[in-house]
Amino acid sequence: MAKPLLLPATTAPVLKNHKKGLVNETSLSCSYPTGSNYHFRSSPHQKLAWDQRVVVVAVSRRGWKLLKAAQSQERLGLGNVAFGRATNSPSCFGCHDQRVRSVQATLQEKDGVALDEEKSAAMETLELLEWPRVCRAVASFAATTLAKEQLQVLEIPATREASEALLELTSAGVEFISLLGGPFELGVLRTQVVKDCILRIRKGMVVSGVEALAVAMLLQTSGNVRRQVSNTAQEFQDRQSVLEPIVDMLGPMATHPELEKGIWRIIDEDGTVKDSASPELRKARIQERSVEQRLRELFNKISRDKGANIQSEEVVLVDGRMCLVVASDNRSNVPGLLLRSGSGATSYIEPAGAVPLNNKLSEARAEVAKAEYNVLSRLTDQLRPYLDDIQFCLNIIVRLDVIMARARYSTWLGATKPTFIDTESQSLVRLQLRRARHPLLVQRHREALRDAKAALKSKSKLICSNNPILFIRHLRILRPSFTQNLGRLKSRAGTMMALQETKAAVAEAEAEVAELEENAPVPIDVRVVGETKVVAITGPNTGGKTATIKTVGLAALMAKSGLFVLGIEPVVLPWFDAVLADIGDEQSLSQSLSTFSGHLRRIKRIKEVSTGSSLVLLDEVGAGTDPTEGAALGMALLESFAQSGKGGSYLTMATTHHGELKTLKYSDSRFENASVEFSEEKLRPTYKLLWGIPGRSNAINIAERLGVPKDILDEARTLYGVVSAQLSEVIMELELAKRDFDQDIATADSQITDSKMLLQQLVAVSKKLQENQHMLDVQRADRVAAAAGAARSQLHAIARDVKSSTKVPLKVPPSFQNTNTEVTQVKQNMKVATNSQAPKGAVPSVGDMVYVPKLGRNAKVVEVKTSKKEVTVQSGAMQVKVKLKEIQWPGLVQA
Repeated sequence: MAKPLLLPATTAPVLKNHKKGLVNETSLSCSYPTGSNYHFRSSPHQKLAWDQRVVVVAVSRRGWKLLKAAQSQERLGLGNVAFGRATNSPSCFGCHDQRVRSVQATLQEKDGVALDEEKSAAMETLELLEWPRVCRAVASFAATTLAKEQLQVLEIPATREASEALLELTSAGVEFISLLGGPFELGVLRTQVVKDCILRIRKGMVVSGVEALAVAMLLQTSGNVRRQVSNTAQEFQDRQSVLEPIVDMLGPMATHPELEKGIWRIIDEDGTVKDSASPELRKARIQERSVEQRLRELFNKISRDKGANIQSEEVVLVDGRMCLVVASDNRSNVPGLLLRSGSGATSYIEPAGAVPLNNKLSEARAEVAKAEYNVLSRLTDQLRPYLDDIQFCLNIIVRLDVIMARARYSTWLGATKPTFIDTESQSLVRLQLRRARHPLLVQRHREALRDAKAALKSKSKLICSNNPILFIRHLRILRPSFTQNLGRLKSRAGTMMALQETKAAVAEAEAEVAELEENAPVPIDVRVVGETKVVAITGPNTGGKTATIKTVGLAALMAKSGLFVLGIEPVVLPWFDAVLADIGDEQSLSQSLSTFSGHLRRIKRIKEVSTGSSLVLLDEVGAGTDPTEGAALGMALLESFAQSGKGGSYLTMATTHHGELKTLKYSDSRFENASVEFSEEKLRPTYKLLWGIPGRSNAINIAERLGVPKDILDEARTLYGVVSAQLSEVIMELELAKRDFDQDIATADSQITDSKMLLQQLVAVSKKLQENQHMLDVQRADRVAAAAGAARSQLHAIARDVKSSTKVPLKVPPSFQNTNTEVTQVKQNMKVATNSQAPKGAVPSVGDMVYVPKLGRNAKVVEVKTSKKEVTVQSGAMQVKVKLKEIQWPGLVQA
């Protein structure tokens, strides 16, 4: 196949007389700016889907084809791209081949870079990293059709600000799910139907009842979702700032409740038009049901009178006309028209008496259809002014579904929100991923574990079942070969054998579950610091080197597209302008490309588009050729990618088996080593990444453990060299030290985690104690206030008694006597002298202390009225007027 031809927006084909993507013309033309016309011939009814910006066209011997291209701007760097495919007869190939190639040549260059080369470097990386599988995984968490379609190609923004905005929306979605405490449901939304409805109205067509129902559901859901989000934000004021992006996004929606209610008044829940929609429709349907009833009565009468052998009690419709199903032997008993003959045993007869009624039924149905059309036409006119608002609601709801799908996927993974750093900053940490895992490996493991647990549960239920029939039925599924001879199951021995088979199946399932739980994907730690720009990863095959660089590449793409990264906090990533990878074998027999040539062609394309802000991932650099030349070429390539600017990278991670690449670290600070660990005890890799330690050879040690003769091993060690052996020993010691260090780090992390948990518990307990203390203070204050109020009431009552009568001895209430111990103590400890009455004519002065028997306490004179022979005394906060004769003065006489 020839290279794809990229046609920009000005050359997009214009399709005529097409409907819903179906092309009926045999010739489709598109005009180029040069004025030349090129014709794309397609067979009738060929499905096409066009975009107004870019169309990708390729030429092959079988004809023209529209290749499927990505809609993400980062894949091509050209904006949106169309999806489509069209073919024609082989005869058109020769006549247009030369002209297409000439146009292709003029469109090849874009700023000195071939467009198809750039497309290949970016798109191929996504395929190598299995990005489409990640997109499909995220799409599975969406609820609406349009959201699923959008998520098939996740948006990868072209700027850091756009990526951060997507991450903020995803964070809001994760927080919203957490605050809800349950699943977030959009209900049954038919977004594709709403989209079609809007297009039909804009084209002047009348909507159907199903489309109108979908619009009503959209408006209803939009209002409900906005209220739910707003109420959640108001309920959790402390988290309102996190939810603000979603609240602001939903705010401008105009849901038009009156329009929604108008649709519900007309359209039923199944999408049919209600009888009450118009008087004409009600009248037409009454007439239709009346004619149908008369027809059924006629058929029942014919069946009774003629004794026809009716095959079914239901009346059958043939081409819209009601008829009877009659056995062919009894067809002569039912005179009428033969509408259809079945397999020979039955006939579909329209009795003669039913012909005029069927005609009336057709007329009645036509009237019903006309009345329904009139109702839907008026409803279409009502919807037309609100199309922009409906379209806006549709876009927002689909966008919300995309956001919630990203949030659900991130929550399901247990991922962490990443933090971007500037690629031009001098930050100490250039990239940090802690306990990162490959999302697709985690997904595959979880799905396998889920299936294994489901199988174990099913088999365990079989053993617990006491029903022999159910036991045999399940056993047929578990052991088909065992149950072929069901006769032996009837015997006791056969049943016991079947039970043993089932127990064996359960044991196998348990072993499978245990193995899956033990062999979960191993997390890795990646920390790039300082001036490091190139990381060389070495180690044995199948040790996890390729999985490591794929994990880093997917983490960068997921962060750019608004997804959380599978790791623990903190996740620190640069915002890469491009992620470019050379992974796998690009051997091509058709193009005479060897593995080595395929790698070089791919690296050449990467070099042409990479910059100082790019992430470059190289797998088995320098492989596929002579080891000496391959190592030299690999060193030169890595040194070129360590440069800044065009053709360089911000970070390059390369896997290799060449030992010479390990030495770059010791002569250039921009290089770092890493390796995957290998367990010599188990003779298999552990899939753990050892940072800062180069990989070592394990072949001789493995051979020794496998029992290779000693003389062969000694000769191999001699040929390998003493220095190399010593180097391997040093590397082994470094690995052991690194392992101990990692264990210490893990222990420290565990202790830090425990300390944080204890601190949180202490803070929670302290807060609870403060709340309890505050409650106690409030209760104590309430009791004091209540006691003070009661005391004031009692004192006021005493004062009223004193004012009302000076002769009646004052009776203090028992409750007041119990609480006022001072009065009792004064009465017991104080005695008044018999001559303690004031001398005749003597008057106390203001400020003197006198004793008032009725009060039972001392009081201070605050006012003296000699003319009235009374004084005003104050005891505490209470002031009382008493006669001079009612006081004992000049004071109290101690006992």
